[in-house]
Amino acid sequence: MNSMTGYAAQSFEFDEYAIFIQIRSLNNKFLDIRFKLPFYLEYLEEKLRRRLKSYVKRGKVDVFVKVSAKEQLELRMLRELFSKYGRLLSEVERETDFRMQVSLSDLLSVRYFFNNTEEMGYIEIRDEDFEKCFIQTVEKFQESRHAEGEMTKTELRYHISEINSIIEKIEATYPAVVDSYRTQLKEKVQELIGSQVDETRLMMEVAVYANKADISEEISRIKSHVSKMEEIIGSSGTCGRELDFISQELNREINTVGAKVPDYTISECAVQIKTALEKIKEQVRNIE
Repeated sequence: MNSMTGYAAQSFEFDEYAIFIQIRSLNNKFLDIRFKLPFYLEYLEEKLRRRLKSYVKRGKVDVFVKVSAKEQLELRMLRELFSKYGRLLSEVERETDFRMQVSLSDLLSVRYFFNNTEEMGYIEIRDEDFEKCFIQTVEKFQESRHAEGEMTKTELRYHISEINSIIEKIEATYPAVVDSYRTQLKEKVQELIGSQVDETRLMMEVAVYANKADISEEISRIKSHVSKMEEIIGSSGTCGRELDFISQELNREINTVGAKVPDYTISECAVQIKTALEKIKEQVRNIE
């Protein structure tokens, strides 16, 4: 089980440059991947997206990449840049007979008139080196999602255990509810008519009540849903949507139990189950 939230950030050192990759994700109904890459790596975005999709199925994922040139590379890039624009300025002088005294700051500023402003920021990186760094960061990202998912799994199992205990209490309490209704009904009839109660008629009324208040089917379905939830939690792969659906079904069955049986103990049990279920739903929202 994986959480939809995760985080990983790693730096990779090479001879002439360093690569920093950060991946973070938040809850989202669908998969939404956004990249922020240096302009000279944008051609890799689709390939990286496909790689990431093989790991992540749901969530909003942001990928940030920064590449920094080391001193020796910066010096070489500046040297090449100054040489290039120096030649261009020399050509201008020859063609116009105009003599210029150019400072370092002048040379840096005049480059904006000649070519792409991003040229100086271009760093040549081998595709295989960058992809290797990216995969390592994705694996760290997956580890963080899995670790949080395991904590969520423990929390879910605790709340499922709570629900199972409360269901056992309802099953133990329910038979006494019908007996209590029979006793109360008999006492009420005697109070009103003050004579011998027709036992046959009384039993018919109790049978009608027992039929209306019968929650055996609801209890059976609740047990089935809870069992299915335990099975899903123990399996591998994505399960967030399925757990969310089962949570909704459980909520409906519990509402029916509370509405059918006008008994304080069972109503209290229904409220306790709904409380545990709300905690489950909170956790499920974060599961992939």
